[in-house]
Amino acid sequence: MAEAHIEHLTIAEAEADMRLDRMLRNRFAGLSQGVIEKYLRTGKIRVDGHRIKASHRLAMGEDITMPRELLVMMAQSPQSGAAGKSVPAKSSRPVSKELINTLRHAVIRETDSFIALNKPSGLAVQGGTGTHQHIDGALSAAFPESEKPLLVHRLDRDTSGVLVVAKTPQSARHLAKGFQGRQHDKFYLALVLGKPADHEGVIQAPLMKAGGHGNEKMVVDFDEGQKAETAFTCLDTIGGKVSLMMLEPWTGRTHQLRAHMLALGCPILGDGKYGGSDVFPNDQVRRLCLHAVRLDLDGFPALIADLPTDLHHLMRFFGFDPAAVMTMIKEMKPGKS
Repeated sequence: MAEAHIEHLTIAEAEADMRLDRMLRNRFAGLSQGVIEKYLRTGKIRVDGHRIKASHRLAMGEDITMPRELLVMMAQSPQSGAAGKSVPAKSSRPVSKELINTLRHAVIRETDSFIALNKPSGLAVQGGTGTHQHIDGALSAAFPESEKPLLVHRLDRDTSGVLVVAKTPQSARHLAKGFQGRQHDKFYLALVLGKPADHEGVIQAPLMKAGGHGNEKMVVDFDEGQKAETAFTCLDTIGGKVSLMMLEPWTGRTHQLRAHMLALGCPILGDGKYGGSDVFPNDQVRRLCLHAVRLDLDGFPALIADLPTDLHHLMRFFGFDPAAVMTMIKEMKPGKS
């Protein structure tokens, strides 16, 4: 097939570990499972040049190739938009004005290639069962001036902080490759229970998914788990009962920081899924105390997400100095890792 007739899709971090068929249905309205299976069976849809099954779990940076004729066919279906244009799948419910305003006011920086947001805790990045209002489904409504806003990485619903959205497919591919090649450095602040035995170090604990539907969580498994690494530094501790940690994930596994801090013996405050009732030591802790505070994109000045009001107050409640911490974060030199 001539290269001019092939469409390339690069898998962003937000799509890592997603099934191939689900990713395609999410990206394009009107694309049925039957059509996906047919094009996979005939080798017209490939992953990194190889024939693959619909159940293939995607990895960040993988290159999906598909014939442009398929996109034209989708564009002509009743579920798609203007002729000749493929459109991302959208939520069946209208985007609320409140969510649009939230995203508009969350902008940290905007360039020709991306928009950086300070995501609030409690706001889902992508849709799922029972989740109808989410960032992915609201991007086009919140930023209509952008060509095609696309997620390139993700944060858990209850994690706040820096989230980058690409403004074009080309910038999405570039940013996704940077995440895959560890050219972008991510830093998180976390309030945790207890104090780690070492002031700093690297957690190397492979993770795998365990538990039944609705109760799934990541667990350390050195036999079957996927490689997962997190650098950590204990910035301060209050009597060894609560500590302030800076975490730098070197890999991008689901719930990696939450599972790794549990493995370190210091579960994150407010993380009932991994830490149980112990991580709610008082009625002041009402959220997951994890904040994506800084993102160093290769070739750009650092993106800093100020502490949300609730987390700022909580840090002061425990006796930490949030202003001093944020000054340290802002003054860090790129390439700390």
